[in-house]
Amino acid sequence: MSDELVERRSLEDLETMLEEGRKQSIKLVIIGGYAVAAYTRGYRYTKDIDLVADKPTLGKLKGLLKSLGYSIRDTEFGIAGSKELTGGFIDLHISVGRIYDLSTGKEYPVDSSLFRNAKRLTVRGYMSKNTSLKAVVVDLETLVILKTMPVGRDKDAVDLLSLLRDKRKEIDLEVLAQRIRAAGVNGHLLERIRDYAERLREGELDKVWSDMTATRLSFSEKREIAKFFAKLVELFRER
Repeated sequence: MSDELVERRSLEDLETMLEEGRKQSIKLVIIGGYAVAAYTRGYRYTKDIDLVADKPTLGKLKGLLKSLGYSIRDTEFGIAGSKELTGGFIDLHISVGRIYDLSTGKEYPVDSSLFRNAKRLTVRGYMSKNTSLKAVVVDLETLVILKTMPVGRDKDAVDLLSLLRDKRKEIDLEVLAQRIRAAGVNGHLLERIRDYAERLREGELDKVWSDMTATRLSFSEKREIAKFFAKLVELFRER
């Protein structure tokens, strides 16, 4: 099965999860690569499904996932699973109560405000351009934090650059500051942004971006992203 067909199946399953979840009063919010695709023009391929779920409806959610053919297992932070396809697979990660970043051991707390602040947006495929769905997606400011937290993963670097390239003017810095304060991750984020700023200056992020997206960041785009990194450094330093 081609990457395009795997992506299409992933989006179809995601749509079913959200629709059936709504019917069964299961609260679900998209995070991860598909959330980035909803806010941006979509610069990279993904097939993984990353969600946040409300704990009281976890039993019903497990039944729904099994009915869609997913093998699932409980984790310390929610549910993990996968679905095998001919020549491919879909990974599934569902966070409950907290979003855990495996690369750093850092956590982002989940409460009712994450569900309340979520936005209804259109998620489109990267390879299957004609495949799209309306979905409930985590708010932009929280997504920026979640994509800044990890270390050592090129896809997260590309996702953060995508958000800053397309949506930096829409990021509410005061809201971002509130999210940072509530999560207690300001020191870590300050370190991460300083690292990103240095990698941008040295040209390392150019290579990461071009390798994964087969496009290039223009000089003006890099300049504006660098300015935004500087704003974030000041913001995190104040917190």
